[in-house]
Amino acid sequence: MNNLGQLFRQIRRSKKWSVREAAKRLGISYSYLSILEKGTDPRTGRDSKPQPDTLRLISKVYDYPYEDLMKASGYLDDEFVPGRIFDLTVFISNLNLIMGEMGVEELSKDIYEKTGYTINPNQIRSYINGDIEPFPGTINILSKYARVTPDFWYMFNTKETLELERKKYQESIASYSTDQFNKDFLYFTSMSEDIKNWIVQEDSIPYIKLAMEAQHRKINPESLRLMIETFVSALKNG
Repeated sequence: MNNLGQLFRQIRRSKKWSVREAAKRLGISYSYLSILEKGTDPRTGRDSKPQPDTLRLISKVYDYPYEDLMKASGYLDDEFVPGRIFDLTVFISNLNLIMGEMGVEELSKDIYEKTGYTINPNQIRSYINGDIEPFPGTINILSKYARVTPDFWYMFNTKETLELERKKYQESIASYSTDQFNKDFLYFTSMSEDIKNWIVQEDSIPYIKLAMEAQHRKINPESLRLMIETFVSALKNG
Protein backbone atom coordinates (compact mmCIF):
# COMPACT_ATOMS: atom_id res chain seq x y z
CA MET A 1 0.00 0.00 0.00
CA ASN A 2 1.44 3.40 -0.96
CA ASN A 3 1.05 6.57 1.12
CA LEU A 4 -1.93 7.79 -0.90
CA GLY A 5 -3.74 4.47 -0.49
CA GLN A 6 -3.05 4.59 3.23
CA LEU A 7 -4.48 8.10 3.39
CA PHE A 8 -7.68 7.06 1.60
CA ARG A 9 -8.12 4.16 4.01
CA GLN A 10 -7.46 6.28 7.11
CA ILE A 11 -10.00 8.92 6.08
CA ARG A 12 -12.64 6.30 5.30
CA ARG A 13 -12.10 4.47 8.58
CA SER A 14 -12.26 7.75 10.53
CA LYS A 15 -15.82 8.10 9.18
CA LYS A 16 -16.59 4.48 10.13
CA TRP A 17 -17.60 3.66 6.55
CA SER A 18 -17.08 0.28 4.97
CA VAL A 19 -15.45 0.16 1.54
CA ARG A 20 -18.83 -0.59 -0.04
CA GLU A 21 -20.55 2.28 1.73
CA ALA A 22 -17.80 4.73 0.84
CA ALA A 23 -17.83 3.58 -2.80
CA LYS A 24 -21.61 4.08 -2.93
CA ARG A 25 -21.31 7.61 -1.52
CA LEU A 26 -18.53 8.40 -4.03
CA GLY A 27 -20.46 6.93 -6.93
CA ILE A 28 -17.59 4.65 -7.94
CA SER A 29 -17.27 0.88 -7.97
CA TYR A 30 -16.29 -1.08 -4.87
CA SER A 31 -13.42 -2.71 -6.79
CA TYR A 32 -11.99 0.65 -7.92
CA LEU A 33 -12.01 2.07 -4.39
CA SER A 34 -10.30 -1.11 -3.18
CA ILE A 35 -7.58 -0.61 -5.79
CA LEU A 36 -7.13 3.02 -4.69
CA GLU A 37 -6.75 1.98 -1.05
CA LYS A 38 -4.31 -0.83 -1.87
CA GLY A 39 -2.27 1.67 -3.89
CA THR A 40 -1.48 -0.79 -6.68
CA ASP A 41 -3.48 -1.83 -9.71
CA PRO A 42 -3.27 -5.66 -9.85
CA ARG A 43 -3.83 -5.60 -13.62
CA THR A 44 -0.69 -3.57 -14.31
CA GLY A 45 1.36 -3.85 -11.12
CA ARG A 46 1.68 -0.05 -11.14
CA ASP A 47 0.75 2.43 -8.44
CA SER A 48 -2.89 3.45 -8.70
CA LYS A 49 -3.10 7.20 -9.20
CA PRO A 50 -6.56 8.77 -9.56
CA GLN A 51 -7.09 11.69 -11.90
CA PRO A 52 -7.58 15.21 -10.41
CA ASP A 53 -11.33 15.02 -11.10
CA THR A 54 -11.57 11.85 -8.99
CA LEU A 55 -9.56 13.50 -6.22
CA ARG A 56 -11.94 16.45 -6.26
CA LEU A 57 -14.86 14.05 -5.83
CA ILE A 58 -13.11 12.25 -2.96
CA SER A 59 -12.29 15.62 -1.38
CA LYS A 60 -15.94 16.64 -1.47
CA VAL A 61 -17.42 13.37 -0.19
CA TYR A 62 -14.69 12.71 2.40
CA ASP A 63 -14.62 16.39 3.44
CA TYR A 64 -10.84 16.43 3.08
CA PRO A 65 -8.74 19.31 1.62
CA TYR A 66 -8.43 18.93 -2.15
CA GLU A 67 -4.97 20.52 -2.24
CA ASP A 68 -3.67 17.98 0.30
CA LEU A 69 -4.94 15.10 -1.85
CA MET A 70 -3.32 16.66 -4.93
CA LYS A 71 0.00 16.93 -3.11
CA ALA A 72 -0.25 13.38 -1.77
CA SER A 73 -0.88 12.21 -5.36
CA GLY A 74 2.16 14.07 -6.70
CA TYR A 75 0.22 16.56 -8.83
CA LEU A 76 1.30 19.50 -6.68
CA ASP A 77 4.57 20.27 -4.96
CA ASP A 78 5.68 22.80 -2.39
CA GLU A 79 6.11 25.43 -5.10
CA PHE A 80 2.34 25.61 -5.58
CA VAL A 81 0.93 28.76 -4.02
CA PRO A 82 -2.89 28.73 -3.92
CA GLY A 83 -3.06 32.49 -3.27
CA ARG A 84 -1.71 33.43 -6.70
CA ILE A 85 -4.23 35.16 -8.93
CA PHE A 86 -5.12 33.03 -11.93
CA ASP A 87 -5.94 34.80 -15.20
CA LEU A 88 -7.54 32.60 -17.84
CA THR A 89 -6.45 34.96 -20.64
CA VAL A 90 -2.83 34.61 -19.53
CA PHE A 91 -3.18 30.84 -19.33
CA ILE A 92 -4.66 30.60 -22.84
CA SER A 93 -1.85 32.75 -24.25
CA ASN A 94 0.78 30.53 -22.66
CA LEU A 95 -0.98 27.33 -23.74
CA ASN A 96 -0.99 28.54 -27.35
CA LEU A 97 2.69 29.37 -27.00
CA ILE A 98 3.43 25.84 -25.79
CA MET A 99 1.34 24.31 -28.58
CA GLY A 100 3.16 26.13 -31.35
CA GLU A 101 2.09 24.57 -34.65
CA MET A 102 0.52 21.50 -33.02
CA GLY A 103 -3.21 20.81 -33.08
CA VAL A 104 -5.10 19.82 -29.94
CA GLU A 105 -5.11 16.12 -30.90
CA GLU A 106 -1.36 16.13 -31.40
CA LEU A 107 -0.79 18.07 -28.17
CA SER A 108 -2.92 15.65 -26.17
CA LYS A 109 -0.99 12.69 -27.53
CA ASP A 110 2.36 14.39 -26.94
CA ILE A 111 1.46 15.20 -23.32
CA TYR A 112 0.57 11.57 -22.65
CA GLU A 113 3.74 10.25 -24.32
CA LYS A 114 6.01 12.59 -22.36
CA THR A 115 4.31 12.61 -18.94
CA GLY A 116 2.06 9.55 -18.78
CA TYR A 117 -0.92 11.76 -17.93
CA THR A 118 -3.97 12.30 -20.13
CA ILE A 119 -5.47 15.68 -20.97
CA ASN A 120 -8.01 14.87 -23.64
CA PRO A 121 -8.43 17.03 -26.77
CA ASN A 122 -11.92 18.26 -25.81
CA GLN A 123 -10.54 19.46 -22.49
CA ILE A 124 -7.74 21.35 -24.28
CA ARG A 125 -10.27 22.93 -26.67
CA SER A 126 -12.35 24.07 -23.70
CA TYR A 127 -9.29 25.75 -22.21
CA ILE A 128 -8.43 27.49 -25.47
CA ASN A 129 -12.02 28.67 -25.91
CA GLY A 130 -12.09 29.99 -22.37
CA ASP A 131 -15.00 27.72 -21.39
CA ILE A 132 -13.31 26.21 -18.31
CA GLU A 133 -10.34 26.88 -16.05
CA PRO A 134 -7.69 24.20 -15.46
CA PHE A 135 -7.35 22.48 -12.11
CA PRO A 136 -4.09 23.13 -10.22
CA GLY A 137 -3.11 19.53 -10.99
CA THR A 138 -3.53 20.18 -14.72
CA ILE A 139 -1.20 23.17 -14.45
CA ASN A 140 1.34 20.95 -12.74
CA ILE A 141 1.07 18.34 -15.51
CA LEU A 142 1.46 21.02 -18.19
CA SER A 143 4.47 22.42 -16.33
CA LYS A 144 6.20 19.03 -16.40
CA TYR A 145 5.30 18.58 -20.05
CA ALA A 146 6.51 22.05 -21.11
CA ARG A 147 9.53 21.89 -18.75
CA VAL A 148 8.64 25.13 -16.99
CA THR A 149 7.97 26.12 -13.40
CA PRO A 150 4.32 26.62 -12.29
CA ASP A 151 4.97 30.39 -12.16
CA PHE A 152 5.08 30.35 -15.97
CA TRP A 153 1.28 30.09 -16.20
CA TYR A 154 0.63 33.19 -14.10
CA MET A 155 2.28 35.74 -16.41
CA PHE A 156 2.35 36.52 -20.12
CA ASN A 157 5.29 34.89 -21.92
CA THR A 158 7.07 35.05 -25.26
CA LYS A 159 9.34 32.55 -27.03
CA GLU A 160 12.28 34.26 -25.35
CA THR A 161 10.86 34.06 -21.82
CA LEU A 162 9.77 30.47 -22.49
CA GLU A 163 13.40 29.52 -23.14
CA LEU A 164 14.47 31.32 -19.97
CA GLU A 165 11.81 29.44 -17.99
CA ARG A 166 13.02 26.14 -19.40
CA LYS A 167 16.58 26.93 -18.33
CA LYS A 168 15.29 27.78 -14.87
CA TYR A 169 13.38 24.49 -14.79
CA GLN A 170 16.45 22.49 -15.87
CA GLU A 171 18.53 24.18 -13.20
CA SER A 172 15.97 23.23 -10.55
CA ILE A 173 15.97 19.62 -11.79
CA ALA A 174 19.77 19.54 -11.81
CA SER A 175 19.86 20.95 -8.29
CA TYR A 176 17.44 18.29 -7.08
CA SER A 177 19.48 15.55 -8.80
CA THR A 178 22.65 16.81 -7.15
CA ASP A 179 21.02 16.86 -3.72
CA GLN A 180 19.68 13.34 -4.25
CA PHE A 181 23.11 12.11 -5.42
CA ASN A 182 24.74 13.58 -2.31
CA LYS A 183 22.20 11.81 -0.09
CA ASP A 184 22.71 8.53 -1.95
CA PHE A 185 26.50 8.90 -1.76
CA LEU A 186 26.39 9.48 2.00
CA TYR A 187 24.21 6.39 2.37
CA PHE A 188 26.64 4.38 0.23
CA THR A 189 29.67 5.46 2.26
CA SER A 190 27.92 4.41 5.47
CA MET A 191 27.64 0.80 4.26
CA SER A 192 30.03 -1.90 5.41
CA GLU A 193 33.20 -2.42 3.36
CA ASP A 194 32.06 -5.91 2.27
CA ILE A 195 28.86 -4.55 0.76
CA LYS A 196 30.61 -1.60 -0.90
CA ASN A 197 33.23 -3.88 -2.44
CA TRP A 198 30.52 -6.20 -3.74
CA ILE A 199 28.47 -3.35 -5.27
CA VAL A 200 31.36 -1.94 -7.30
CA GLN A 201 32.18 -5.30 -8.93
CA GLU A 202 31.03 -5.65 -12.54
CA ASP A 203 29.64 -9.15 -11.90
CA SER A 204 27.24 -7.66 -9.31
CA ILE A 205 25.46 -5.38 -11.79
CA PRO A 206 22.85 -8.00 -12.90
CA TYR A 207 21.86 -8.60 -9.26
CA ILE A 208 21.60 -4.87 -8.54
CA LYS A 209 19.43 -4.35 -11.62
CA LEU A 210 17.21 -7.22 -10.53
CA ALA A 211 16.86 -5.78 -7.02
CA MET A 212 15.98 -2.32 -8.39
CA GLU A 213 13.35 -3.76 -10.72
CA ALA A 214 11.94 -5.86 -7.88
CA GLN A 215 11.65 -2.83 -5.63
CA HIS A 216 9.91 -0.89 -8.42
CA ARG A 217 7.40 -3.71 -8.89
CA LYS A 218 7.04 -4.22 -5.12
CA ILE A 219 8.18 -7.85 -5.18
CA ASN A 220 8.40 -9.49 -1.77
CA PRO A 221 12.05 -9.62 -0.49
CA GLU A 222 11.76 -13.36 0.25
CA SER A 223 10.55 -14.00 -3.31
CA LEU A 224 13.46 -11.91 -4.56
CA ARG A 225 15.92 -14.01 -2.53
CA LEU A 226 14.56 -17.21 -4.08
CA MET A 227 14.82 -15.71 -7.57
CA ILE A 228 18.43 -14.67 -6.97
CA GLU A 229 19.31 -18.15 -5.71
CA THR A 230 17.74 -19.60 -8.85
CA PHE A 231 19.66 -17.10 -10.96
CA VAL A 232 22.95 -18.00 -9.30
CA SER A 233 22.28 -21.72 -9.66
CA ALA A 234 21.53 -21.31 -13.37
CA LEU A 235 24.78 -19.38 -13.89
CA LYS A 236 26.82 -22.04 -12.09
CA ASN A 237 25.27 -24.82 -14.10
CA GLY A 238 26.11 -22.93 -17.26
